[in-house]
Parts: sequence; C-alpha cells; structure tokens
Amino acid sequence: MNDPCRVTPADQPRPSAPFRRPEPPRDGTVLRVLLWTGFTVCAVVNSVGNSIGGVGEGVGLVAGIISGGSIAALIVHHYARRRS
Repeated sequence: MNDPCRVTPADQPRPSAPFRRPEPPRDGTVLRVLLWTGFTVCAVVNSVGNSIGGVGEGVGLVAGIISGGSIAALIVHHYARRRS
C-alpha cells in the first residue's frame, strides 16, 4: 500500500517531471505593439504631410486613412481580448 505522507530516503532519487520550455504568451502583444507603432507613425506623417501642402496632402490623406484603420483595429482588438 502506498503512503503519500511517507518521506523517501535521501539516497533514492526523487521522480521529477520532464522539463518543458514555456511557450511565449499568445495574448496579442506583438499585434498591439505593431498597431500602436503604425498609428503613431501614420499620425505624424499625416500631420506633416497636411501642413506642407501640395503632394504632401495626398500622402497625409493616405496616412490619415491608415491611422484611422489602426485605431479601429486597436478598438476591435481591445474588445475581443476583453470578452475572452
């Protein structure tokens, strides 16, 4: 009969579980960092492009659309993570 409270002698090796490497977290941190970086860069390009004028206005418009998309993706990502 096995006794779970019995202490094994020091000369006998204790059984151990095999070593498992911890997996990186899959919580979307990398995606969130990329979205924030894209938003910040595009917001700066939008501001500079629209203040220059000429061709810069077109570049600013495209950067503004991308930054708006980044914010929308961040909001969706936030609510998706909040529910899970």
